[in-house]
Amino acid sequence: MTTSSFAKILLALLLSSFTTYTFATCYRITSINTNSGSVYYTEPGKGTAGAWGGSTDSSGTMGTTPRVININNNNFQPLGSLIATGYVSFLDSGSARYEPEQILFRCTADEDGFLKEFYATNGDSAYAGMYQANPALGLDQTYTTIVNGVGIRVKNVNTGEYFSRYWKSRPLTNLDRDSQGWILVKAKNFSDSSIELFKIDYGSGVPVPSVTTGTVSWTQPSTYTAFKCKQCSLNVTENADSAYYYNGWYLYWPGAINLHQNIVVRRAATCMVENVTPNVFFPLISKNEIDNNVKVTAPINIRFQCQSGSPANSGLSGFVSGTANTQTAMGFLPNPANITSAIQENLTVSSGSGVTHLLSNGYGMPNIATGVGVRLYQLNGTALNYLSSLSNTGQGAANGWYPVLTDAISVGVVNGVTTYSKTVNASLEKIPGKVVKPGKFDATVQVIIQVQ
Repeated sequence: MTTSSFAKILLALLLSSFTTYTFATCYRITSINTNSGSVYYTEPGKGTAGAWGGSTDSSGTMGTTPRVININNNNFQPLGSLIATGYVSFLDSGSARYEPEQILFRCTADEDGFLKEFYATNGDSAYAGMYQANPALGLDQTYTTIVNGVGIRVKNVNTGEYFSRYWKSRPLTNLDRDSQGWILVKAKNFSDSSIELFKIDYGSGVPVPSVTTGTVSWTQPSTYTAFKCKQCSLNVTENADSAYYYNGWYLYWPGAINLHQNIVVRRAATCMVENVTPNVFFPLISKNEIDNNVKVTAPINIRFQCQSGSPANSGLSGFVSGTANTQTAMGFLPNPANITSAIQENLTVSSGSGVTHLLSNGYGMPNIATGVGVRLYQLNGTALNYLSSLSNTGQGAANGWYPVLTDAISVGVVNGVTTYSKTVNASLEKIPGKVVKPGKFDATVQVIIQVQ
């Protein structure tokens, strides 16, 4: 072998060694990096970047789930009852809020087809995904929580599958790329989730949690969303048991759902809606009349039952009408799109989270009435604010809550349950400072009774 040949072979080996350095992989992006030669490069105009900490024990959210939940006795709230529901945007499920275009991972081009989100419960935690609720309840994939008598079931909105202790996956497709051909995995690429909380009991051998009331303070997420690439979350695979397979936690797991500091538990006697006027029809009114501050009104009749005495309130703190902690209040909740429209029109309450007017579905679109809204009034003429959310901590009128028995009339008592009837007046009227445009008005509001 000549010296020249040996040099060529050595050069080939060196080149081979160099090329194996660029194996397929993904890099966590936690800040803007303008060095185009860096694997952490964030090309201007291709997305945002910022610090994110992964799914630590205290991270995660409950989304739009009511912050306050009430656990009642089995007569008023049978086992298996749905206590609350919520929707979790993935953007809110990290240790800090993500932007939709935020780049979480930058991956080499040969990762294409291998990138996935995996999702599961917290299988190694006895109160956050290890055990399911009593099978006799028929609540498939409902897992026990740290709160006595409360189970959680979570669904991946994109796949329609429930989270379970055993990992499931969804391919990440149609991902953006930068001009160098690198794949950009962004927050917008991960799935939102829906939440259900149920009243449960426990099967044989399942530990019963001790938390009964108060703000949940227990740092264990109920579910996780993990990121999978060729070189990350290696043992997280389809149907693997999350109790034992959790490679990549927590830095490569960008999302979590967590009761910690997000849920307040009450066990108080309260009320429930029996029926409400299903449809409210306003008579036709001209633009000229509206412009001259003429209002058209219609009554909303609400019938509800309250645990006012024994035996209905057995095992609970006493029923109190009001807006302070453990008291029972009533509010009126529009659909999210209507709330958004009201906020965009600055129809908000400066000292709280409430909104003042209900706007029509499709507000601002052709053939939809604009410049008008529906206000609610008590019988004495006091204007009511609408709720904007059930997940905030606000109480009182500024946030849309009012004592449940305001204007209520008792119509009978049976076994400690008092039935009440009340009327709230709905008024279609001009919004101050807005230009009125004729059109159709259609909107929906829920009557909410909730322990505060």
